[in-house]
Amino acid sequence: MGMVDHAARAKTTKPRILCGDIPRWIRNSKRARYITSVILSTPPWVDREALKALAYRAACLSEMTGVEHVLDHIVPLNHPRVCGLTVPWNLEVTTRKANGAKSNHFPDERQLEMFE
Repeated sequence: MGMVDHAARAKTTKPRILCGDIPRWIRNSKRARYITSVILSTPPWVDREALKALAYRAACLSEMTGVEHVLDHIVPLNHPRVCGLTVPWNLEVTTRKANGAKSNHFPDERQLEMFE
């Protein structure tokens, strides 16, 4: 299950998480912290079709190139200085390797761009 699938569950799962009732399928996942972050960072007004289109683009690029592509948050979900949302304009398609190398890094100069 990918990020877009978790974001799609946000409407029904977010209230439970906010009340401290974390569903078993999240608790049992190795990526529980990330899944929770994605769900909590997905606003109710987000265009889910746009998220699905981005996920489809990543899947197509993976198939065409033979290199796995994933969706990456431009502004990270969990960072000491910033907190991003799971919205189409904060996501980009990138290779899994590039996404892993970026980790949770958000350069200071990128923050300054946001205020220009």
